[in-house]
Amino acid sequence: MKNSVYVLGSVNYDLMICSKRMPVQGETISGYGYFEAIGGKGANQAAACAKLGCLTNLIGCVGADYHGQCALDGLNRVGIKTDHLRVSKSENTGKAIIIKTGNDNRIIINQGANGCISKQQIEEALKNAEGEFFLTQFETPLDLVYEGLKCAKKLNMTTVVNPAPAIAVDMKFYELIDYLVLNQSESEILTGIFPNDQDDCEKAAKILFDRGVKHVVFTLGSSGSIYIDGETRLKIAPFHVKVADTTGAGDTYIGTMLYGLTQNWPIEKVLTSASAAGALACTKEGAQEALPTYEELVTFLKEGGYYE
Repeated sequence: MKNSVYVLGSVNYDLMICSKRMPVQGETISGYGYFEAIGGKGANQAAACAKLGCLTNLIGCVGADYHGQCALDGLNRVGIKTDHLRVSKSENTGKAIIIKTGNDNRIIINQGANGCISKQQIEEALKNAEGEFFLTQFETPLDLVYEGLKCAKKLNMTTVVNPAPAIAVDMKFYELIDYLVLNQSESEILTGIFPNDQDDCEKAAKILFDRGVKHVVFTLGSSGSIYIDGETRLKIAPFHVKVADTTGAGDTYIGTMLYGLTQNWPIEKVLTSASAAGALACTKEGAQEALPTYEELVTFLKEGGYYE
């Protein structure tokens, strides 16, 4: 059974500060709880997958700077294979500036070295990946996301796309996507439908199926998630926890979903586990620091009456 994941995606260094409220235009206010961490959707999703025990390869780029070395060290610590992570001498490591007020996050991203990934780098990374799993997002240049998907399908890989940050893309993308995992705002940008319930998800899914997508997962925040394919409709209930930080919850969900797919679990178990892992990630500060291990995930699920 094939069980490796190749992630094409961003590596950022996150700089986070908390405040009691958002500043208004031209205003300077005091903050607290300053925090630095390795981030980026590609790195976070790869880390979530690797920390659960999956062989995970990251295709990306960091700068030849202090933050780039911190990122490399951190990614290696969680078990990600970084053989295909390039170091740019011309661009700094990507940055994410995060302002947190309560449970609300506002994020500004500087692409930096994430824009330096090359088509040749992708092809070299995937040359021995026949039949494996390929995951990507939209934090790296879209032309390279497309090249990655195209290369992956030539190798009969299962492709998973998280269209974040969301942007309308050419129709040629959709026929290369096996699993599309998107939240409500991303659905609205791609389909014109902000899904609040099963009916909304059905309408949005039909649009995506007509474009060529095979499976769709809608994450609906505190309402859980809904999975739709040509034959199956599943609603996955949310897990309720005491929230410390929601920063990496979505990436944890997707990384865990990839892990479940590599294990050939039934789709209901895949998505229930992903939902549980996303909830667990909310109980700790930071993105990669909050990622659950396989043992933590299993314990949490068993305590909730799942998978005895």
